[in-house]
Amino acid sequence: MDNQPMSTMKKLTPWIIWGLAASFFFSHYVVRVTPGIIVDDLKLAFINTTELEIGFLGAAFYLPYVIMQMPVGYLVDRFGPRLLLTIAVFLCGISSLLFASASIFDMAIASRIVLGFCSATAFVGALKLITTWFKPSQLAMIVGITQALGMAGASIGNGLAPYLVNAVGWRSAFTCYSVVFFTLSVLIFTIVRNHPKHKTADASASKPPASRPTAQKGAFKKVLLNRYTWLNAIFAGLLYAPSDVMGELWGKQFLKNIHLITEHQAEIAVSLLFVGWAVGGPIAGWLADHFGRRPIMTFSSLCSLIILPIIFYCPSIPLFLLFILTFTFGLTNTGLIASYTIAGELHDKEVSGFSMAIANMFSVLLGAMLMPLLGWLITYHSQGQVINGLVQYSSQDYQKATLILPICALLAFVLSFFIKETLAKEKRS
Repeated sequence: MDNQPMSTMKKLTPWIIWGLAASFFFSHYVVRVTPGIIVDDLKLAFINTTELEIGFLGAAFYLPYVIMQMPVGYLVDRFGPRLLLTIAVFLCGISSLLFASASIFDMAIASRIVLGFCSATAFVGALKLITTWFKPSQLAMIVGITQALGMAGASIGNGLAPYLVNAVGWRSAFTCYSVVFFTLSVLIFTIVRNHPKHKTADASASKPPASRPTAQKGAFKKVLLNRYTWLNAIFAGLLYAPSDVMGELWGKQFLKNIHLITEHQAEIAVSLLFVGWAVGGPIAGWLADHFGRRPIMTFSSLCSLIILPIIFYCPSIPLFLLFILTFTFGLTNTGLIASYTIAGELHDKEVSGFSMAIANMFSVLLGAMLMPLLGWLITYHSQGQVINGLVQYSSQDYQKATLILPICALLAFVLSFFIKETLAKEKRS
């Protein structure tokens, strides 16, 4: 009888450890999408802020996030995710306090840079824990659930931020975020472990300490020289770029101005994109485990290619249909899960974190580049009319700027046919 609670705890331990890392991924998404919801508040707080500068605020998170992916992938493989996650979550709390107290726009950008550097550990750290604490047959499913939690965080952020900002103001909202990060940092340091005890012992016995760094360097080089590493990573960037841009900075502005709907209606539409992602993530993981990685990627990019032009270039569609389309776009954009899974399977487990970090880096790289570019394109196409101190933009200005997003979907669809399938045929149902 005494062994039963211990056995139950042993089964729950991987889920608790993964859950804390996934909670960081969830929480950082809430914070990273909030500026896209409070654009007008930020323009009022920081006088004479242009659309281009707002685009740079979005990019301020993504550029350091992208830069840190490969170093973080190396570090989690070399030293384990526990300490890195603890420090990163704590510094995310600091960055939220900096944003809350920003008196000039440059300080707000600096805080987002800190958030980007530290948040780079969130997804990669969670993925590394998945590969060490769970069976290979569970990989795609749990990766899908992890990504779904991030999308749920983005959806909740889109829904929560307006109410929280209205209730206490955006500065107090970011102070609340910092408290969550500080608490999570303590929990991760206390509970998370890099490996199950038996795996640590096995790894120590299997390789002499002196040979480990040399072998690992060769494995890292192999990852970098493999063309499928880069084809898969580029696909991830092309597929996810529209979700990145729409969900985390420009979606509310695009939908509000193209479809002439209210701010609240635009917020609902953007939230539904993330709800679709949250629902579709585990489904995509299950499908990828049963039918192959590449078919899911091809289907996902094809759906994006069909849905995005309807969202952007059919402004007369009914509101309920717009909601269905944004939900369906999120639901089917989840081919990214299969791409992450391929990244984890292309190479040996000892460099799986590094390989998945490259895919994750590219999944946000293009979106980061497009955020200021879209801001510039909107400004370029505008007539420059100013009302109440704010530059006005027409629906046509936004439509012209968004043309690049369906092009991303088209390129992803073509590229999906050149990516290596990593699920063995005998494992497909």
